[in-house]
Amino acid sequence: MECGQCGKENAPDARFCAQCGTELDGAIARADGPPEDRAAYGGFWIRVGAYLLDAVIIGVPQVVAQALISPETMVARGPDDPVPPGEAAWFLVNVVVAWLYWAGMHSSRYQATLGKMVFGLRVVDFNGDRITFLRATGRHFATILSGLILMIGYIMVAFTRRRQALHDLIANTLVVRKEWLR
Repeated sequence: MECGQCGKENAPDARFCAQCGTELDGAIARADGPPEDRAAYGGFWIRVGAYLLDAVIIGVPQVVAQALISPETMVARGPDDPVPPGEAAWFLVNVVVAWLYWAGMHSSRYQATLGKMVFGLRVVDFNGDRITFLRATGRHFATILSGLILMIGYIMVAFTRRRQALHDLIANTLVVRKEWLR
């Protein structure tokens, strides 16, 4: 099946173009649902690698921007010192930038952050379809809960049948290897 967006020839049963990620016209719906084989999902360590890469991709520019624009917010404070307004503002900016990056990329045609793309992972719903920005937003903020409970929400990836973290269970999403989407 040829992609109308980039012209790449794809497998006849592909739902999305392997090159550009565009949904293919006439794609056959997956009636069988998510795969039963655990190897089709992104496991714990590959997801850790993707997250660390994303943390560098998003964190380094944030720190550099803050250091250049408001270097006074980068100084160590004592425990009793009040939080300067500039530091609180940068905290909010960093939260918004992270939210837009993760939710925006997961709901985009790429279905993955840059880190997940490098590792060949995609975030999908139970039918293998792209998730909405609203669902991606819920998934993103549910990661806070995954971390708050001693990281157990993340560790669950190693033990659940479909390798889902707590935030995946909350948002009804899967992290699959991109080969499953063909």
